[in-house]
Amino acid sequence: MNCFKTCPLLAGVVMFSIIVSTLSFILKGTLYSEYATDFDPAELPFFVLMAKGVSDGVMPWEALDKEKMAARNKANEEAANALLTDVSGNDVSANDVPEEEEEAEKYELVEVTDDYFTDALFIGDSRTVGLSEYCEGLDDKAKFYAKVSLSIHKVLEEDFLKDEEGNKMTVDEALQNDEPYGKIYIMLGLNEIGTGTTETFVAKYAEVVARIRELQPDAIIYIQGIMHVTQNKSDNDKIFNNPTINERNEALSHLANNVDIFYIDMNEAVDDENGNLLEELSTDDIHLKASAYERWHQYLLHHAIVKD
Repeated sequence: MNCFKTCPLLAGVVMFSIIVSTLSFILKGTLYSEYATDFDPAELPFFVLMAKGVSDGVMPWEALDKEKMAARNKANEEAANALLTDVSGNDVSANDVPEEEEEAEKYELVEVTDDYFTDALFIGDSRTVGLSEYCEGLDDKAKFYAKVSLSIHKVLEEDFLKDEEGNKMTVDEALQNDEPYGKIYIMLGLNEIGTGTTETFVAKYAEVVARIRELQPDAIIYIQGIMHVTQNKSDNDKIFNNPTINERNEALSHLANNVDIFYIDMNEAVDDENGNLLEELSTDDIHLKASAYERWHQYLLHHAIVKD
C-alpha cells in the first residue's frame, strides 16, 4: 500500500490492467470471442484478448454502441446475399446444380499414398498448424499456410507468411506467385463461431473459395468440416459447441459441387459415437494431441479425389 501511495504511476498501471482484464473477461464470449478459442488463461493474462482485438480495430466500446453493432450486422447480412456466388456468378447457395455441372463427371473418394500430397497446400488455423508439426507424412511433402487463431475473415489478407527474402505477404499474394497446386485443403471456422451468423460465415467462406479458385484454377479444393470439440467443452460452452459446429458444417457442405470442390469431414476419424471429439485425443477439449494427428492423416489418405 505504501508503494502505491508513493508510486502513483504503478498504482495507475495496476488499476488499468485490472480494468482491461475485467473487460476482456466479460467480452471474451461476445465481441472478442474470435480471439478466445486458442487463448489459455493459464499462460496469458485476459487483457491479451483485448490487445489482439484492438490491434485489429475491434474496440471494447463497440459492445455498447448499438448503432455500430447494428451496422456491422447489416453489413454481414448484405455480405451473405452478395458473396454467395462463385467467380462465374453462379449462386452457390442454390440447391439446383447448373445444367453443365449435372452433365459433368462426378468423382468418388478413393485411397491414395503420401505422394498424393506433393502438390498439396493446407490452409487453416491452429489445428492445421498441429497437422504440419506432428504429421511427417504430410509435412515432408505438402505446404502449409496456417496460423494460430486464423479465421475465414482474415485468411487471405493477413500478412503472416514470408517470402524467400523474408518479406511479409498474405495468402492471396502467395497464391498469385506460387506454382500451381494440385490440391488445396481448407479448414477454418472455429475461431469465428462467436461472430456473425451461419449465413454470413458461409458467405465469407464462399468468397474465399472463389478467390482461391480464381488464383489456382486447376486445383482440387477440399473444404474440410470444422473439427468438433469434446462433449465436456460442448456441453459447457454457449458458443463453441458441437450443435453450432454441425450447423455450420452442414452449410459448408453445400459449397461443394463434387466436380472440383469437395466437402470432406475428418470428424469421422476423431469422434465418439455421439459426434463429439474423443476426450482421450485432446488435452484442452479443442486441439488434438500430437499422436492423434495420425488419425486425420489416415482419413485424408482414404478420402481423396483422383482425376484421370
